[in-house]
Amino acid sequence: MLTKDLLQVTKQAPKIQPQYRDIDEYQVIAEQVLEEYELGKTRGQISKRVSELETHKTFKLVRGLSELLDRRAAFEQQYSIEPVQLREALFERGFVTSTEERQHVLSDVGDEFNLSINEIENDLWADRAEQEVLVSVPDVTSRELLRQYNLSLTQTLLFDAVELEFTASDNFQEIFGLISYLGLMYTVAEDLTVTVTGPASLLKKTRKYGTTLAKLVPSIMKAEEWDLTAKIQTEVSDETRIYEFALDSHQGKLFPEEKAVESFDSEVERDFATRIRSLVDGWSLNREPTILRSANRVMIPDFSFERDEDEFYLEVIGFWTPEYLEKKLEKVRQVESRKPMLLAVNESLNCTKTDFATANVEQVFFYNDQIPLKPVLTRLQAIDERTTEQDVKLLRERTVDIRRDEVIDIQSIASAQHVKPSAIEQYLTETYEGIHSNGKFLPKPVVDEMRAEIEGIESATLADVNPILDTYGVGQDVLCEIGYTINYTSLNQDEAEITKTT
Repeated sequence: MLTKDLLQVTKQAPKIQPQYRDIDEYQVIAEQVLEEYELGKTRGQISKRVSELETHKTFKLVRGLSELLDRRAAFEQQYSIEPVQLREALFERGFVTSTEERQHVLSDVGDEFNLSINEIENDLWADRAEQEVLVSVPDVTSRELLRQYNLSLTQTLLFDAVELEFTASDNFQEIFGLISYLGLMYTVAEDLTVTVTGPASLLKKTRKYGTTLAKLVPSIMKAEEWDLTAKIQTEVSDETRIYEFALDSHQGKLFPEEKAVESFDSEVERDFATRIRSLVDGWSLNREPTILRSANRVMIPDFSFERDEDEFYLEVIGFWTPEYLEKKLEKVRQVESRKPMLLAVNESLNCTKTDFATANVEQVFFYNDQIPLKPVLTRLQAIDERTTEQDVKLLRERTVDIRRDEVIDIQSIASAQHVKPSAIEQYLTETYEGIHSNGKFLPKPVVDEMRAEIEGIESATLADVNPILDTYGVGQDVLCEIGYTINYTSLNQDEAEITKTT
């Protein structure tokens, strides 16, 4: 955040907007300011050099960049003897009325502290801020500095905010954790727009309230997609008015590119996510995917499983304090969601399934050290079966025709019909005579053709038959389907005889 005097805005009633700086256009200026922060320079020297970069169009930008760099830099006082001691020693010797007298006093004090006159001159005021020496250069690039500047403009504008509305696509745990930490009050609309307000006594102190709101902005901006609007109290012609400010992630290039990273509340949740991800092919496992309304608060599900139109949530209720458990139970009972929810509850908690009897949840299961995968996989399988049945019903109504003289690629038909491959497999099995292998369906005429080719080989071995199978794009499992047995005598396929099953 910047000091209020460095804020530049454009007002066009009823809108107000900070004067953001394009990263590419102003990168040179940022680089020039950065170059002045050299090790060994004093604050005063840096400040003087930076001020020389100012023009009537850029002086607030230059000063703002310098203010941000000062916060990232490390300065320290450097002297041999405490400046206060030197000043006391000099002042005790009284006033001087000439350069010669001054040199004499400096020399006298130098002898006392074993310092040269130049060292005394350097140390005399070394405890002043402008004499502090740069010992650590700010670790930031010019582009990052400009992005930080634009973010700081936003935060500074929000010093005078009386209300903030926002939506975010993710990073909910951090956002609402910060709202709670800052003691802000909020409401959630049905479209999940969050309005952050405060107690009436705090609203009268708009600067204090606005400063608190400003701290929330970086967390909102970490989301992949976000937008925010605010009501800003500002002065126009000596009158206090409320203007509107709006910003969204489409302007994200103006701001820090830091994004939220996946995190877990516990190792139990991390372990669950690691184990189940390899088993949910076709499904998207998302961590803290959205916010759900729960009375006048929000609930953030720990996980969601999504695939096309199918989705459900998994909430993990682990070991915590009795107060936390009671609040969690209350949130679960009041949650508003059209999607099914499963609860994984730590068995060490003093609760049973009856505690969730009035909650909007579809299934409750308990765990000890690890969250079991079976209840979740069972639900995924049930959804797969239900979806397959629905798709097969659609296919029957459409009466999908296939060519009988070629190998059918199941995935291609599924994509063309907008159904699951398993539905195509079931439909073809019901409607046509043939076999399945390696994602392919071979109608009976094609099977007969392939069988004839195999029978045409005298004393066929697996090595002889494999090229035929490759031609049709099927695996060795087909041989069993069409009445053949592979007789292995070794790992050598030239020795594996193919015989007809009697």
